[in-house]
Amino acid sequence: MGLFGKKEKKAIREFSQKNIEFLTEIGKDLEEMLDELQEHYETNKPSVAEFQEFATSISSKLSEEEAQKLQEFSDKIVKVKKCAKKGILALTELARNQRKSAREASREFSEFIES
Repeated sequence: MGLFGKKEKKAIREFSQKNIEFLTEIGKDLEEMLDELQEHYETNKPSVAEFQEFATSISSKLSEEEAQKLQEFSDKIVKVKKCAKKGILALTELARNQRKSAREASREFSEFIES
């Protein structure tokens, strides 16, 4: 005789199925967010180079102080681009870890119920 009766096993099975469904849904949401973020990043990625090119072309027409401010602003935009890329990489890793956790939870629930 096992540790659990039929009613308990049924409840555990239902609980584990719900848990796996939640994990799967979270995974889908993460993937959708990641795809959307990557799409926006790729769409806007050329803007940084375009802005830098524009800033370089007009800096000679500005006063030294204005050219310096424009350069500082350009540097900040490059930092924003780097932060966006790091955000994409972090979300990619989070989605990968979530998928791994969902598979592991599913396997553990199956093993637990079958024992």
